[in-house]
Formats: sequence, C-alpha cells, structure tokens
Amino acid sequence: MNKKHTLKKTAALILGLTLTVGATGCNFFPTDSEKDLAQVVATVDISSSLEKHETYDKAVSEAVAQFVADKSLPSTIYKSELVASFLSNGYSYVQSGYSYEDVFNMLMDSLVNQKIMTQYAAAYYLAGDYGLSRDGYAAFVEMETSKDGLSKTEKTLLEAHPEVLALKYFLTEGGKDNEEYLKAEYSLKKSMNTSLDSLETEIIAAEEEAHDHGETRATPTGVGTEKEDFYPVKDGVLDYDIYTGRNTLDACGTYEKVDDSTASTRKKAYNAFLANLQSYNLIDDKENTADITQLDYYYVDLASVLTGALLNKYYEDLQDEALAYLTDEYIADKYDEIKEAQQYSYAENPSAFTTAIGGLSDKSFVLSGEEGFGFVYNILIPFSASQEQAYSAAKNKNLPNDKLFEARAEILADVQAKDLRDSWFSEHDHANYAYEVEGNDYFNNGATKGEKTYLFFEDSVANTERYEALKQYAGKYPYNGTVEKDDHEYTFKANKMDIDGFISEMRNYIEFVSGASVTGAKATEYGKNYLNEKEEVDYSKFVYYTGKVDLGEVKSSDYFNKESLSYKALSAVNELMFAYSTDTGCLNTYMGYAVSPYKTDFVPEFEYAAQYAVQEGVGTYVVCGTDYGWHIVYTSFVYDGGDVYGGYNAAEKEVEGTFSNLFYESLKATAATTHTSEVENNVLNKYNNDDSVTRYTSRYKDLLELDA
Repeated sequence: MNKKHTLKKTAALILGLTLTVGATGCNFFPTDSEKDLAQVVATVDISSSLEKHETYDKAVSEAVAQFVADKSLPSTIYKSELVASFLSNGYSYVQSGYSYEDVFNMLMDSLVNQKIMTQYAAAYYLAGDYGLSRDGYAAFVEMETSKDGLSKTEKTLLEAHPEVLALKYFLTEGGKDNEEYLKAEYSLKKSMNTSLDSLETEIIAAEEEAHDHGETRATPTGVGTEKEDFYPVKDGVLDYDIYTGRNTLDACGTYEKVDDSTASTRKKAYNAFLANLQSYNLIDDKENTADITQLDYYYVDLASVLTGALLNKYYEDLQDEALAYLTDEYIADKYDEIKEAQQYSYAENPSAFTTAIGGLSDKSFVLSGEEGFGFVYNILIPFSASQEQAYSAAKNKNLPNDKLFEARAEILADVQAKDLRDSWFSEHDHANYAYEVEGNDYFNNGATKGEKTYLFFEDSVANTERYEALKQYAGKYPYNGTVEKDDHEYTFKANKMDIDGFISEMRNYIEFVSGASVTGAKATEYGKNYLNEKEEVDYSKFVYYTGKVDLGEVKSSDYFNKESLSYKALSAVNELMFAYSTDTGCLNTYMGYAVSPYKTDFVPEFEYAAQYAVQEGVGTYVVCGTDYGWHIVYTSFVYDGGDVYGGYNAAEKEVEGTFSNLFYESLKATAATTHTSEVENNVLNKYNNDDSVTRYTSRYKDLLELDA
C-alpha cells in the first residue's frame, strides 16, 4: 500500500468538516504536507497481551494477531488522523482555554483507546459463543467477494480495505444477522446525502430569489425525528442510496430530494463535493467518480462507521451483564432510597423541592411531594395591537384600580382567538408541516363534514413506524379557518372566536380526544367588586370561568401513559396551546409551568388562577384576564404531599409511559452506562501501555509545541 493511499485512508476523516486549517488560525501543514501527514504516530496491537490478562484460549490471541497483521482490524494511527480529529472537535477545547499540548495528547489518547477497544471487542466475540474464527472469516470473505453483481472495482476496494469485511464479519456475527450492518450503512449514506443536500440547497438559493417563509411559530419537540433503530429495507437490502445526479432519483429508494432539486443542481452539488475531496488528496485522478460508493474514500468512511457500530454492539451486548442485578426487588429498594433521601433534603431545605421540580425530566424524578405544588399549561389569547394601545391609553389616565380593571374588562370582552399556525404551511417541502385531509373526524368552527382541511406533522403523528411519535400532542386538530392554495402559495382566513367561543372549542376538542366529559361555568362574581373592604385587590374577581375534565381516578404514575384519560386530555390542551397561545415560554416544557402555593414571580391574577387550579386537581381549568390578555390555565400535574407515585410497580415496568416504566428505563440506562464505563476502564488499564501501544511522539512534536 503506497503512502498516498495511506494518507487518503486516514485523512478522509477530514471530509465533511466545514472547518479548514486556515479557520483555526494555525498552520498545521508544512511545505511537504502529504509526506508529513502520512507519518505513523502510533501503533496498537493487544494480541500479545491477551493471554497475560484474559482467560481466552491461545487461539484467540493468535487470531487477533492475524487480524492486526493483515490490517483487518484498525491498529495504525497516522498524523493526518490526529490533525483531522483536532479540526473536528479539538480546536473548541483550545478556544476554551486548554493548551494545544493537552488537547493533542487527549486526542491521541482517544484514538489509541478506540483502536484498543475495537481489537478487544473482536477478541470478545472470538472467545464467546458466537461461532467466529479465522477460518470462518476466510469463508466469509470468500462469500462476500464472490457475490453476483460485485464489480471489479468493488473487489479491488475490498482487497485494499480488508477492515471493511472484517468489521462486517464481527458486526453480523459471521453473516447471520445483517441488521446492525444495514443500520451502519444507512447512517453513512444518509450522512453523505445530508452533506450533498446542504450543498445543493446553497446552489438552488444562489440561482433563485431567497424564499420568505414569513413569521415562524414553534413546533413540538421532536417533529420529524427518525427513530434511532430505523433503516429502510426491501428484499433484504438497504432501500436507500446516495443521490449524486449522475444516477437517477428512482434508483435511490426512499431518499427524498430537497425542494426544487433537479439533476443539474444535484450534479453541481456532487461536483463541489468531489472538489472538496480532491483538495484533500482524497481522490486519485485515475478513480472513476461516477458512483460515489465505488470510491476509495467511501470505503474509508464505511470502515470508520463500522468501527463505531461494532463498539456500540459490544457495549449493548454488555448490557445483559449489567442488568443481571436489576431485579424488581432492587428497583423497589432504589425507589425507597431515593424517596427517603429527597424527604430528608426537603425537610432540611424547603426551597430544595422547588428546585427539584424545576429540573424534572424522564431521568430525574421527584418521588416525594410537597402539598400545594403542581404544574399548569397556559394558553394565552393576547390583546391585539389596537387593544394594547387602548389599554395603554386607559393606564395613562391614572385611573383608580377598580376603574382601570373595569376598562381592561371591556377590552378583554373583545379579545379574539385565532389559529396561529399559518407559518406551518409552506410551498417548500422542507418548511411545510401541513397535509391535506378530507372528512376529518373533528369539525371545528366553520368546518363542514366532508370538507377538505389540513392537519400537521403527518410523519410524527401517523408514520410512527419510522418516526418518533410526538409526546403529549394529539395531532387531530385541523387548521381552524379556510386555506386556499394557488400556484403553490397559500392564503388564509382564520376563524375568530371570543373567549366564550374559545372555551366551547376547547371543551369540544378535549371531549373528542379523550372521551371524557368536560364541565364548566362562568364565575358569578367576575368583574364585581375588584377591591375588598380594605381596598386591597381581590384577585378571585378576575376569574372569568372555571371547569374540570372528568378524568375519573387520576394516577400520578400515568402522566405519560398514552392510554390514560389524563394523558389524552392534556395532549389535547397542549395541541391547542401550540395552535392559539402566544405564551411561547410554556411550549415544549416537560409538564408546563411549575406552580408553588407561596408567592411567585407570576403576575398576581395568573398566580391566583394557577394556584386555585392546582388546589382543585388535575383536569381543572381556569380562565382569567391579565394585562396580557386571556389566560386559560389547565392543571397537568399535582403533588399531594408524601409518596408521589406510591412506589415502584413491577407490573407496569413494560407499560410504555407509566412512571414505573420510565423509572426502570432510567435505572437500566444508568446501570448499562456504569457497567460499560467500568469494563472500558478495566480494558484500557490493562492494554494502554508499552506492551500494546507504541507512540512516536517525535513525529507529532510540532503539534504539541504550538503553544510555544
């Protein structure tokens, strides 16, 4: 293997970086850069030490030695790889105050450790009950290189990159299961398409006028998030390929092109991509660039991705060992241990509970509650611009409080809600979240049965086999108004509702989604006697409407359980919040706003309404007016004091969304991470030494001395 090929093999890690050497402000490349970067700065071979540290048969160490000798397992670190690693993530450490010497030593350790762990993972599988051996590997290579349709170029590349088939051999356990390999292949091709998409989008934008998407509106967290374990497959092969414009879009399976893409713009993007590779000497002039997957650089990156996939597989296979002690009894004891520690903490420091619920997540639990605390959603229907001006004029008159409140109440009576999701529509696919439906089951104001209307986030609501489902989002509420589409442009006429109309709409939608009945009534004292006998403001008089969703028995453990009435109801309210509220601070929160029974930073009218809603329990809603407009406050969660969830319920640990399920998954993830770290540290302590690693420090001394 010549030096140029060696350089290409390691410098390919630079590919895809937007950083360049010039961007760092340092010159890493001497005059003869290719020769300098081709230097070997470290070698790794743990085979001779395996018998010393492990109980493996001698055959295992001999097999690993052969894999290292024929370069089927990563064992050599080139200077170019070290520089590439610095450009990728090392320079940010320098900017944070680390010295160049510390950063390059850290990066070298990381590269060495990866090689050690990859070789050790191979030894683990060779020694385990997986049926893997050098003879098996030879048969696997013969099978892979004799496949029908394999081109001469592909055979040559596989010979030049024996690590690809070796890593595939271990990853697929000798070809028995291709799932992990297909996932790795998909991640690589998707990454390359993403890079090409970015380049093509810039080319298209340069050729056309910039698109104005109008005012943006927050979308639910996770919209369009593909599941980690998803990969498109058809007839046992990956149904996805890299689109370069030199091939046809139809030949790329499930890949979806960018807006306004043409074969011409894609070819320009691919040519720019190739030019980037050529600038780093990653493509030989003799290579045929018609098919990106038959370039040497592709096989370099494939080997890198497969290395990561093999390590992930190894760490996942270690989980069984880690979870052996995670019995139901252990988990129940862990629950009690955490709960008792929290009880002690809150007793010693009352403010600790407020802090704890502020950091609540599906990995950070509050098991001991304090009475009177809870969470609420807030839908804010705001004043219009003219109404804000009218209210400002009233305030400038220096009216006494009761008269000012009366003036505000008159303005509030004219406040109207309207659907704010116009920006979720776009004539450009990448910015469009709307999709047309006919005969939607829910008919909002102005909609007629059978009439076409629009829903949002089809992938995240309907296509949940591929995409992560949105949390606490029903996804059944159509755009409330009329939409016309002409020549790819949308025009909107949103239906407007006063506060009574909105309350009716909310009640109807909650009932539709949850099946629970919703009751409510106007407050008889609203707008009367704003001041008490002491001339103090009585904030209860600002409550316009109160009601409740009949959720039956509400279990705190069912907050994320999609089958519970409480979850269905709050998912409806959350969706309405995205459609109508201008209080963006409550969007995409874990449970909404945390509410304390004590003095808060909320405006006093809202504070009273929120505290009252929490006192009345989950499913309660309160409508009140403030200087910002109408607030519709909905109680999503309440702490009654004491044990929040009533303990760990082993029967629910596999019921998705229940507290016991989330608690179990959190402990499982922690246990797996801890065990993996322990195993990794143990391996590195054994093998990251002079017996297995040789470092040629003088060859990268210039990088260590950049601080001088």
